[in-house]
Amino acid sequence: MVVFHIVAFKTHSSAGLQALREGFLDLPNVCLHPKTGQPYIKIARGGKQVSTEGKDRGMQVCFVMEFETEDDLEYYIDKDPVHMEFKNKAGGQWEVLDVVAMDFNEGVF
Repeated sequence: MVVFHIVAFKTHSSAGLQALREGFLDLPNVCLHPKTGQPYIKIARGGKQVSTEGKDRGMQVCFVMEFETEDDLEYYIDKDPVHMEFKNKAGGQWEVLDVVAMDFNEGVF
């Protein structure tokens, strides 16, 4: 069953924001499935947070990813070395202060 992963970021300054965006949107190209060696992230899209409701908790950018299975998402979150490197850069040189992440299966409530 397809699973969606939503992530939003707040950074200390705009300096690391461009690198964060580029790094995140490149993940579907560089994250490879451990068994097939092929890319396994179906979709990664994102953009600047533009909501005017005042409920964004200071998040500046948000992304939506799509995975074919929950196992693929689990591998991405917990084991993928490329994702681990991304998280290290996010918390370090890209100065990420806060992250919100949520997952859902479409139509499952």
